[in-house]
Amino acid sequence: MGSTSNFFGGGGSTLPDPIPIGSSRTYTFPFSGTVRLHIIGAGGGGKGNYDSQRGCGGGAGGYCRKELTVSANDTMSVTIGAGGSGGQGTGNGSSGGASSCTYSGTTYTANGGGGGQRDTVGSGGTATNGDLNYQGGNGGNVNNSGGAGGGAVNFFNSQPNGGLESSGGCGGGAGIGGTGGQGNGTSEQGAGGGSAGPASYSSPGAGIGLFVDYPFARADWAAGLAGRNDSPSEARQAGSGAGGGGAYGTVQSNVLADHGGVFAGGGGAFNDYYNGGLGIGGNGGTGGGGGAGVNRHQTQGSGGHGGNGGSGIVFVEYTAVS
Repeated sequence: MGSTSNFFGGGGSTLPDPIPIGSSRTYTFPFSGTVRLHIIGAGGGGKGNYDSQRGCGGGAGGYCRKELTVSANDTMSVTIGAGGSGGQGTGNGSSGGASSCTYSGTTYTANGGGGGQRDTVGSGGTATNGDLNYQGGNGGNVNNSGGAGGGAVNFFNSQPNGGLESSGGCGGGAGIGGTGGQGNGTSEQGAGGGSAGPASYSSPGAGIGLFVDYPFARADWAAGLAGRNDSPSEARQAGSGAGGGGAYGTVQSNVLADHGGVFAGGGGAFNDYYNGGLGIGGNGGTGGGGGAGVNRHQTQGSGGHGGNGGSGIVFVEYTAVS
């Protein structure tokens, strides 16, 4: 058991640490008392495209929170959604799977986010039957050509959407505290949203703890990653709650956007070199949407790769033990 003072500031009473469930199974409650279920659907994958066309980001999974009174040795059926695959060539991203918990005949569900398409963003997943039912952040949209960022999980009833692309740029992935930054042409790529604030163009969103109601999160969660204009050949990993930065390049090798941290979206990528390497979008973290990947290849078979959406998860938080 861990001290609730780590999360709620004082008191010193002990409760079981929040219990993560990352695979589908029958779960047995170890104690009698009151539990709060946090159910998160899987993220959708980002669009892949070619010939400087458009690629929208994948949506994040929905969030369902439900408080229940349980007895020790009661069982609950848990389903964990699989993340959607990023599109390859000219393929659309696929939708993420739903996560759900069924207890005493009632099912509580957080649906998966939609996959990004050419002109249609991946919609954030919805949720049903919870005390709180929040729709996940949508993937970023595209105004011209290039790749948009993925959405983030919505804990605060304000959808954190992926960053859009504008004038041939790349959008950043959303953080749980706000949207990803907008890619503004080839000079400024969208940064990732932070755990506590949105990004603004290439300026990352702030990271800070705002998680009194979410003890599985930490007070030192991260700021988003800055977008990059330097033809990055490797992807960085954003910290928890923070979005990946978008990436633009003009090179024969691949250009890789950054991966989102847990619950956050991956950045979008665009390789503007004619018949050069691929633009590869960043993967979403747990529940987050993948960023789009676009390049200037002139054949459909050589299109970019969208990032994958993150898988779903369930947390069991005891708020009282009897």
